[in-house]
Amino acid sequence: MPSGTPISSHPSSTSSSTTYSFEEFLRGWGHRLELLSAEIAAVVETKLGDENQIQELEARQLIARALGHFEEYYEHKSRAVYLDGYSLFSPTWCSSLEFSFLWVAGFRPRVLLHLVADSVRDLTPDQTRALDRLKRETRKNEKMVEDELARIQETIGAPPLMDAIREAAWLTDRQSFEATSEPILQLREALKAVIANADTLRVTTGAKVAEILNPIQCLRFLVAAFKLLQGMKSCGIERDNLAGRDSQRNT
Repeated sequence: MPSGTPISSHPSSTSSSTTYSFEEFLRGWGHRLELLSAEIAAVVETKLGDENQIQELEARQLIARALGHFEEYYEHKSRAVYLDGYSLFSPTWCSSLEFSFLWVAGFRPRVLLHLVADSVRDLTPDQTRALDRLKRETRKNEKMVEDELARIQETIGAPPLMDAIREAAWLTDRQSFEATSEPILQLREALKAVIANADTLRVTTGAKVAEILNPIQCLRFLVAAFKLLQGMKSCGIERDNLAGRDSQRNT
């Protein structure tokens, strides 16, 4: 399994409410991300000529706010996984472009290391070696998650589970079916576990990148990461609209 502290697997009592909407949370979270992204980009751009003007304390405070924002995202995502892990493998709130890049209900951790290479040009030799080690470690851990998911996919073809899925097709209340179907419950728990492991790898990879970079480099990396997220969202929605896709993925 990937190393690192697992994402919370014990949601609070409020997380079990059927009225909870991860998609609704994402709308507000995305708006706050845009504001934070603009603030960090403004700090970096206005002081780009002399980055020494960016005080280390100011940089660390901005980094802490960014990390806190993503911590909030993963806390809410763990609630969504607890309620319905299936939907995260085919999220209706993603554009078709975003959906095409999904890796185990999220982004591939290795993307973070590519972003560092594109956004940080003043790496020291020690930082370069540390990032190379992290890249190898991340690739290995990604393979472990992929193998875990492959094992789950193999079980879907097993007769007991296929029989349960066929029976589910005749029922309108999936929750009541899941409560009495052991194979489906096992599949649900397995999917929750693999998403949690993938999210743990995403979080720990990001944390390790932040440890390797100095505060100013980390700000430049964050600006690049925010631009990628927002660019994929806006470009994806535009492409879907041009293609005439009137879908919930555009929310």
